Amino acid sequence: MNAVDPPQDDLAALITAINGLLPCTAMTHEDLELDSVARRTGIPEDVVLALLRGEPVPDDALNPGFTDRLAFLLDTRRAPDGKPYRQVDIADALGLSRGMVSALLSGNREAGRAVTASLEEFFDVDPGFLSTSGRRALARALRPVYASLLTLSTLRGERVSGLALRGGVDVADIRLADQLREALAAVLTRPPPEPEADPHERELREIADQVRALAPPSRTRLMGKIRGLLRQP
Repeated sequence: MNAVDPPQDDLAALITAINGLLPCTAMTHEDLELDSVARRTGIPEDVVLALLRGEPVPDDALNPGFTDRLAFLLDTRRAPDGKPYRQVDIADALGLSRGMVSALLSGNREAGRAVTASLEEFFDVDPGFLSTSGRRALARALRPVYASLLTLSTLRGERVSGLALRGGVDVADIRLADQLREALAAVLTRPPPEPEADPHERELREIADQVRALAPPSRTRLMGKIRGLLRQP
């Protein structure tokens, strides 16, 4: 399959490309484990699934505000000790007052660029997590899924030597990674095809088999004629 790499940050083209590759990989939308995409973007998994299915999605669901995204990070990220972050942890790490952090979470204060960047660094998320449009964030988060599907499709088509992915493959999906490993193992362990025999060699073997099948008197006469031909200059 000759897939056309969709333009960078073009969500519609990327979704079209992903949906086009799914039948080639025997996978469905549900197999993609979109929780990793939701975690990377702050957009709920059911919203991502609806977009992939071509269903209408409200703009506010696709573009959660700063407050919702910050609350999402508090709900889904954990401190090094495995416990949820507290507002005081954020305040102390960023040098903010606890009142400021509380105001940011309640939507009573807006964060400037410096505070936004510090929050993204604190939670170890992609730059722009708290400010990038939902469509752009999803396009970036779904591109590794597309790249993995393209790789799997290529491996299943046994065209490994022609594989050329831009920037490599970032497998962000456990089930996709398993599928890729299985497909790659199947291709690499398959014995190489035997070289096609020389047509003249095959013809000589057929003639030899026919000569062996002759009755001894006939075989003797034929062999004599063959030897005579071979002696001719």
